[in-house]
Amino acid sequence: MNLEISVESDPWNEVNVKAVTEDSVEAAFSIIEPHRLNSAIEICFLFTNDDEVRLLNKTYRGIDKPTNVLSFPTNLTSEDLDDYSGEEEGPAYILGSVALAYETIKRESLDQNKTVENHLKHLIVHSLLHLLGHTHAEATAAKKMESLEVAILGKLNVSNPYQ
Repeated sequence: MNLEISVESDPWNEVNVKAVTEDSVEAAFSIIEPHRLNSAIEICFLFTNDDEVRLLNKTYRGIDKPTNVLSFPTNLTSEDLDDYSGEEEGPAYILGSVALAYETIKRESLDQNKTVENHLKHLIVHSLLHLLGHTHAEATAAKKMESLEVAILGKLNVSNPYQ
């Protein structure tokens, strides 16, 4: 698995984003796609600020405000991933990109009485599930997604964010 991690906002230097990202992705894949841990899947993470995420949110979702995280899946299906063994030569199979806004995440962490690291783990897991096609638009899908998040976060020693 290849994780492309770009840090474009200095406040993120307060957090070991590389370790948090790697741990979160590994925990997620160990539960939902354990056979893919060693494949050539690539995920890009952008650690940036509210201004950049606001621009992305406005451009791609038509919402002119910052948010904590945005996920940009490549819309691969499970069948696409099943057809890819990860052993082929050539570029990695890109699952998608994730953009995270420091100021919003820091503010939410304080408001929710959590560490930035634990809140970040949750948001990375949440966004990764979106990249894999999970949604929370309907009650049944939301319940399934939340249950996966709670299980993955448990592996990371992060308490249930929905309680």
